[in-house]
Amino acid sequence: MVDLLLGLGEMSEESFMGSVLIRLVCAAVCGGIIGFERGLKGRPAGLKTFSLVCIGATMVMVTNEYIIEYVSGGSGDPARLAAQVISGIGFLGAGTIMVTGANQVKGLTTAAALWVTAAIGITIGSGFYFGAMAGTAVVCGFSGLYALVDRVINGNSRYMKLCVEGADENFLVRLLDFFSEKQIQVKSLTRKSEYKWYKKDICAIVELDFGKRQRHDKILEELNRIDGIRFIHEI
Repeated sequence: MVDLLLGLGEMSEESFMGSVLIRLVCAAVCGGIIGFERGLKGRPAGLKTFSLVCIGATMVMVTNEYIIEYVSGGSGDPARLAAQVISGIGFLGAGTIMVTGANQVKGLTTAAALWVTAAIGITIGSGFYFGAMAGTAVVCGFSGLYALVDRVINGNSRYMKLCVEGADENFLVRLLDFFSEKQIQVKSLTRKSEYKWYKKDICAIVELDFGKRQRHDKILEELNRIDGIRFIHEI
């Protein structure tokens, strides 16, 4: 039973089939755990996608093992199909990456998570359950930790990028006056016509340099008091 769970030792074909079932179930669980976290954040790939990626990678590995053990008589490279999974998963990851109307790239973390999930599937498919469980725990644990650290660092940095929308041109004048009074350098200001809530509004993407670290939430509070600003958020 231990050999069945760990994938060790010589196994009959029936035992191998039982091991395959265990690996696939494990892959579904591990992939689903990672995908659940992405799904909660509304990302383009969620629980089902991640679970399928992990199961698919596991199936490639167990198929490779089956071919070597029961078809080719022990000859072949056990890592050959795994290499194709690692290189081939990129097409799926690329499909989750997009550039928004605010020139903001989204989906990179989801693409990276898909790649890692495929690697976990390969680990499970090779029978290395501890490595797969440890990898899943580390990915999920550090995803939350990195999100917290990212909020702290980026929320207090000297640089800030904003998307602002107002009813007319006058709000932009008042906005620039505010930055001038606070001695905040405007690195760039780009008008955007496709990123508006209301067709007649004026929308712009503004990149700022405070010169020193500043709390972004306080800056947003002050900006929201400017007359004429309908909508503002950090991107």
